[in-house]
Amino acid sequence: MKIFTLLLLFSLPLYSQVNFQKGYIIDNSNNKFECLIKNKDWKKSPEEIIYKLSDNSREEKISLSELKEFRIQNTDNFYKRRSVNKQLVGSFWEEMKLSNNMVLLRVLVEGQSDLLEVHTNGKYYFFYERDDVLVMLDYERTVDENNKIKENAKYKKQLYDNFKCKNFTLKDYSSLRYNSTKLSDFFSEYNDCMGEGYTNLHKKRTKTKIKLKLKGGMNFNSSVTDKASGYLLSYTTPPFSGSPFGEDVVRNYGGISNYNVSNYSSFGFELEMRLPFGQNNWSLFIAPNYHNIQEVEESIAFTEPNIANFEITSTLSYSFIQAPLGIRHYFDISDNLELFSQLAYSQSIIMSSSQNTVIEEESISPTPYFFRRKANMDKKSNSGGFFGIGLTYANKYMVEINYYSLGINLDDDYQMNMKGFSINAAFTIF
Repeated sequence: MKIFTLLLLFSLPLYSQVNFQKGYIIDNSNNKFECLIKNKDWKKSPEEIIYKLSDNSREEKISLSELKEFRIQNTDNFYKRRSVNKQLVGSFWEEMKLSNNMVLLRVLVEGQSDLLEVHTNGKYYFFYERDDVLVMLDYERTVDENNKIKENAKYKKQLYDNFKCKNFTLKDYSSLRYNSTKLSDFFSEYNDCMGEGYTNLHKKRTKTKIKLKLKGGMNFNSSVTDKASGYLLSYTTPPFSGSPFGEDVVRNYGGISNYNVSNYSSFGFELEMRLPFGQNNWSLFIAPNYHNIQEVEESIAFTEPNIANFEITSTLSYSFIQAPLGIRHYFDISDNLELFSQLAYSQSIIMSSSQNTVIEEESISPTPYFFRRKANMDKKSNSGGFFGIGLTYANKYMVEINYYSLGINLDDDYQMNMKGFSINAAFTIF
């Protein structure tokens, strides 16, 4: 645990390097200056942005009221400040709940006719701009008292009246969906049809990415304990003064509490889904992997005075598939290097198990006794989890270190709890 904590602390200074990318800002005086902008991959319209003039300069802030436009290169983060008031949006004004008339609108398509959007109050609203005139695309979806959905799709007529092209059919307008993907495609096709240059920034938007990796590693066990092991000894003492029939005695002995498991390898695969926000810095993953532990042996001895000596030797072998489901967060260090932290819950499927227990008894008195393993009535689940950190390189190679704890039920009498560290490496297939 100390090593793991030190690794986490060591990684913290690296976080400050995250998300600053090349771009530009235009202020209220129409001054345009190149800078490094902190890319927060905004969903809602930002109220301010953080930037640096160079890698070594200090961070500065500029508020919505001080800037007219900003753009981060090679991303879809291109915003223009516009006045969005009740006169422009009409009946949508109350619904939009804007904190300020001045809003940074995200540019989806830039050309002679721009397409812009704003996300507020849990909804997306779209606008087009031509010859410096901003127009809202009008769309409303409601549910009546009979739970029937009603749509007011005025935007289709707006586009039909104002964006005609010889290649467009009536169906192109009537079937057009009110979302960023379909509207961006429409405006791109329109600009292309009219022979006007344009840029479809929506195509650069962060999208879900699926990755399949081959994975293997080493497990270093700090402890493997048997939570259910125990033995019962019962006998009757010979008659003595005050007890003419003797006395019944019952003793409970703990079994083997810690097995010596050698370090062992595991292998499997990982399916990761990098989520479409925060520059793909959040992901979900599932990573089934196979474990095989062979001939774990341990012994324990105890004595019942004047009755017997006992020595118990237990040998276990077992294999299982661990199926962790987890969440991971990435931090950019450089163009090719990412640091990540992760947390996962896992469920294990026992593939095979065998136990061989040898009990050696040495009687040291003629008193008869009964000795047996206690039945376990409290079966636990085959669950556990891990947390850890790691690095990826060139979106292809990965190495990680995890601290894990796993519950393993071999049968009703053997319940193992495995704890330790693992070091894994992975190679991305696609």
